Amino acid sequence: MSSPQAAEPEFVQKSHVGVRLLSYLLAFSFIVSLLASGFVLYSDYSRGVSQFRSNLDQINASYQESISYSLWNFDNRQIESQLAGILNFPGVVYVYIESRDKLVQSAGDIYAAADMHHSFPLTHQSASQEYQLGNLYLNVNYTGLYDDLKHKALTIIGTQFIKTFSVSIFILVMVRLLITRRLDIMAQWAHTFSLNNLDNPLDFGTPRKRPDELDMVANAINKMRETLRLDAMERERAREQLVETKEQLTVAIDNASLGFARYLPESDHLQCNNHFARHLATTRQELESMPSAMEHIRDMVRGLKGPEQREKINQLLLGRISRLHGEFTMANFRNEKCYFDITMQTLQFSESRPREVLICLLDKTREQTATRRAHELAASLENKVTERTEQLYTEQQKARETVRRLETRLEQKKAQINRQSTNDFKKWLLAEMEEHYPAGTDLPGRMPIMREYLRHSISDDDHAVDLPQLFDDILHQSVALKGVKTVTQMPFSLVVSEPSGLMKFLFGLLIDHEPMIEKASLLKATAEVRGDKAVVELNYTLKDPSEAVQEHPHLPLAEYVTSTRFGGDLTRTTNDDGNLIISLTISLDNSGVMPDDHDAASESDTDD
Repeated sequence: MSSPQAAEPEFVQKSHVGVRLLSYLLAFSFIVSLLASGFVLYSDYSRGVSQFRSNLDQINASYQESISYSLWNFDNRQIESQLAGILNFPGVVYVYIESRDKLVQSAGDIYAAADMHHSFPLTHQSASQEYQLGNLYLNVNYTGLYDDLKHKALTIIGTQFIKTFSVSIFILVMVRLLITRRLDIMAQWAHTFSLNNLDNPLDFGTPRKRPDELDMVANAINKMRETLRLDAMERERAREQLVETKEQLTVAIDNASLGFARYLPESDHLQCNNHFARHLATTRQELESMPSAMEHIRDMVRGLKGPEQREKINQLLLGRISRLHGEFTMANFRNEKCYFDITMQTLQFSESRPREVLICLLDKTREQTATRRAHELAASLENKVTERTEQLYTEQQKARETVRRLETRLEQKKAQINRQSTNDFKKWLLAEMEEHYPAGTDLPGRMPIMREYLRHSISDDDHAVDLPQLFDDILHQSVALKGVKTVTQMPFSLVVSEPSGLMKFLFGLLIDHEPMIEKASLLKATAEVRGDKAVVELNYTLKDPSEAVQEHPHLPLAEYVTSTRFGGDLTRTTNDDGNLIISLTISLDNSGVMPDDHDAASESDTDD
C-alpha cells in the first residue's frame, strides 16, 4: 500500500484560525458596540429633547403671567429683565414679543439657527373681560445637546474598541496555546497516517493533569488506530481462511449435484462445471465451446411464465436488475421437459453493464413430477368426492320432497276428515233450522246470516274461483255500493280452488254488511300474491275521517271462516289518514292457487 506522502502533495498551512477568529471577534464587537452606542445616544437625545420641552413648560408656567402683567402696564424694563431670564434656560437663543403683528420687545441672537420654535399667548384678565395682548415666541437651538452627544459617542466607541481589541488578543493567545498548537500536531500526524503505519500513536507531548476535549479526541483516534490494526490482522487471517474455504467449496461442489456456471458478457464466454452441463443433457466441453451459449440457454425456457422469465434474463444481461431467482420450466438439449431452480447473480459491473454473472442451477424435475402427480390424484379424488356429494344431496332433496308431499297429503287428509265431521254437524244444524223455521224470515238475531253460512260451508262445489272476476261481479251487483266510487287494482287473473259460494258469502259480509259503507266515499280493492299467501285489501275512504268507526256485527264469523276454511287472517283497522282498512289473507297451500304468469295489475274506475 502506498503512503499518503507519495500520493498527496505536501501539507501547507494557508490560513490561521486565530487570525480569522480575531477578525470575527472584532467585527462582531464593532457591530454590537455600534448598536449599543446608538441605543445610548438615542436615549440621551430623547432625554435632552424631553428636558427642552420641560423647560418650555416651565417658562410658560413661570413667565406668562408676569410678562402679560408687565406688558399691560407698559413696563419695558421689567419685560427686558424677564426676557433675559428666559435666555438663561438651556437651548433658548432668541425670544421676542409680538402684539398686533408688531415687534414689541426681543432678546438674544436673532441670527442663531433654531431647531424648534415655540410660542404661547399673552393675556390680561380684568374684572369684566379678558384681553389678548400678543404672543411670546422662543427659538430653541440643540447645538449644546449635539455636542454632548458627539463627545459621548467618541468616548463610548473608543473605550469599547480598546476593551474589545485587548480581550480579542487575549483570546487569540489562549486559543493558540490551548487549541491551534495541538491541532497542528494532529494535522501533521494525520498527514503521515496510513494502514502500513498503525504503530505510530498520536501524542501531544507533556501529559495534562486535567484532559480536555482535544485530549479525548486524541485518545479516540489512538483507539481507532488500535482497532484498525487489529482489524487488519483479522482481515489477513480471514483472507487466508477464505482461500482455504474456497478450495474446500470447489471440491464439495464438484462432488454435489449443484450446477454452477460463470458467464462473461464482454467476451460472451461461459464456464461451467460438469453438473451444470449434465442437467442440460450435454457435455461441459460442448457447452463452453458453443457460440452465444447464454442466448441458447435463455431460449430453452418454456412454460406459461417463459416470456416473462426470458425478458427478466435480458434485463439482467443489460444491467437493469442485478439478481434473478425462480423456478424455470426448460427444454434441455434432448428436448425433454425439465424443471430447474435457477439463480442468476451479477458479481461485477463495468459502466453499468454486467461484467461477470454467476448462474446456479438445481434440478427439480423429479420433485415437480411427483408434485404434479400428487395434485392430479388429489384433483381426481376431489372430483369423485364432489360427484358423490352431489348425488347424496340430490337423493336427500328427493327424500325431503317425498316427505313433504306425504306430510301435505296427511294434512289434507286430516283436514278432509275434520271437514267431513264438521259438515255432518253443520248439515244437522241446518236441517234443524229449516225444520223449525221453514220460511227463514222469522229467525232471530244473526241466525239468517248463520243459516246462509251453513248452506255455503256444506257445499261440495270446489270449482276454481277467479278473484278479479269475482270482485267485478260483487262490485257491480252490490246495492250498498251504489253511492260509493270503487277502484280495483288486481292481477289479470288470480285463480283459487275454493267454493265460489262461500268466498262470495265472505266478501258479501265484508262489503254489503259493512256498517261504515254509507259513510264512505271511495272503496279501493287490491289483491296480490305474497309468498304462499294471497292478500286481498279493502280500503274505505271515509267522508269524515274524525268520526268513530263502528264495530262490524259479523266480523267474528268472517274471522272464523277465514282462519278455519282458508287458513289465513282477517284484520279490520284504521290508518293514519282515517281510512278503514280490511286485510284478508288466503293460504295458497290449502287452496291450490293458480295465479296467472302476468304480474301487471289492471286498474279500472267505476262510478256507481
